[in-house]
This record gives sequence, C-alpha cells and structure tokens, in this order.
Amino acid sequence: MNMSYTFDTKPIRRFSGYGISLRQPELMAAIFDDRDGFEMNMTLFQMLKLFEGHIVCPLLVFKENSEVHRFIEENHEYKLQYEKTQMEQTPLPGRPSQKMMRYWGYKFESLCLSPNKLNETSRDHIMAREENIVNNHAQYCSVVKTGFGNTSMILGGEVDGIKDVKSPDDAFMNWIELKTSADVLNEHDARRFERKLMKFWIQSYLLGVPKIIIGFRTHDGFLSRIEEFDTLSIPRMVRKRGNSWDAEMCLNFASDFLNFLRSTITENDELWRIRRKKRSSLIEVFRVEGAKYDSMLSDDFIRWRLRRASPC
Repeated sequence: MNMSYTFDTKPIRRFSGYGISLRQPELMAAIFDDRDGFEMNMTLFQMLKLFEGHIVCPLLVFKENSEVHRFIEENHEYKLQYEKTQMEQTPLPGRPSQKMMRYWGYKFESLCLSPNKLNETSRDHIMAREENIVNNHAQYCSVVKTGFGNTSMILGGEVDGIKDVKSPDDAFMNWIELKTSADVLNEHDARRFERKLMKFWIQSYLLGVPKIIIGFRTHDGFLSRIEEFDTLSIPRMVRKRGNSWDAEMCLNFASDFLNFLRSTITENDELWRIRRKKRSSLIEVFRVEGAKYDSMLSDDFIRWRLRRASPC
C-alpha cells in the first residue's frame, strides 16, 4: 500500500515542551526559505530510526528511549542531480559561474588553514599556499552528543578548522567555520546576506562551532575584507537589522516536524522519502516502494548491529 503524508510549513505554532534540533539547514530554514527543494531518506532498522539528510558526514541519530533511534542521511541521487543543474546554469552577464564561486570558497579555506600549528609550519609552506592546488576532498568530521528534553541526539558534521590547540579532554573545541559571501553594497545585498546567515548559523549552532569567519569578496572574486561572527550573537544581530528570520521559530519548526516524523514513520525496515519541492509550503513524507534499509545503510553497520543484537 502506498502511504504518504504532508506537513504544512505555514502557519507555524510556537509551543513549549521538549525540543529537537538537528544540523539540517533545509529543515530548520524551511519556514523562512522555500526557494530550493530538498530530499532526504529515513528508515527503521532493528527499531533504529535512520534519517538521511543534508550533512557532509551523513550521521544524525535522535533517540526517544532505549528502544527507538532515528538516523538521517541525504538522498544522494537528488543531491547530485541538483548540483549538476546548478553547475550547468548560465550565469548572468558579468557574473561568475557556480563552479567558479565554489572554487573561490575552497581557495579561501586553503589560504586560511594550515595542517599544523603555526609555530610548527614552515614559512615555505605558508608562502606556497597561494599557488597550491585546491583540495576539496580533505575534511574533518566531528561527532557531538546532545539532548533536548526527553530526546538525546548524536550529530555529525564537517568542521573547517580549529583556532588554537585542540583540547586534550575535548572539554571545549574552538572550532571555526569558514564561509565566503559577496560584498554587501546595498539593501538588496543586505537581505540576501541575512538569508545566508541563517544557514551559516544553523550549521554552526547545532554542532557547537562558536565562530564563523566570512571572507567578503567582490563580484570578480577578490577578497575585500574578513569579518568574524560569534555564532550565538547572530540571531540577535539579525533582529536588530532586517529581522528577516527568527532563530526560535527555526528551532520550534524542526522540533514540530520531527515530532511529526516520530508519529508517522513506525514501520521497521522500510525506506521513506522526505521531500520538499521548490517554492512549496508542504513537506511530503512517503514510503519508497520496493526499497529497504540496506539501500541506505552500509554493510559494516548492518553486520555490527546484527552481532550486537544476537544472544551471546
């Protein structure tokens, strides 16, 4: 039987009680940003709920109790097609292509970061960075355990770098997130930048990254200035300016939507699709006919779970 549900992103209700947040820019930003669509997958395996979503390291677990977990990872086929479409778009006259702007972002990261502490890095390495070939494959993934009310969560995501020496006991990590953005020259640019700040904030806030460093560039790709933002101060800054989005509403929306998923997806071993079409106010949740959990989970993970569940 084909089963499908819809969840309306408008209107949103504020409520008190236990909340759930996740490092999912699309979900948390859905109430304020409908320009792009998204697709994710979710499944239950041995009463583990696995939820595929848009994070670089595909891992998100939220737990109701000792029996039920959920994991998230993105629908890779959809993501690849979306990126292909973006790369093939013809830029406006005088504007750079999507591929070129992506390269600028990677180049900014390579110039800002060093594989070792500064006092352990040779001057030759530092001076050669400008000419080095950009490597967009290297990444450092952090896994964080957190909790909201009755629900505990494990979040995984890429971290760009650390500002100082890594703490030996992991008590506090001075992570940094590196971003690039076009110069803010007028009111239209300011509104666009505030929308970008929302996704920057979501990514960093949920993974516990305290600082976001943004390199502002000209339309020709030349770095004009660098500005550092405290992640926790961004919502207050937006309220004082254009007030184009509200952090509390983002969090409440994600909590409300995940509660909806918990009550909707209850069948073991099935694969479900979570989809929002471009410019739509509805998030669709439907079962993918003929697909099972093994299309989403690695063989190593499945074997580990089976061994863990088998009697000694």
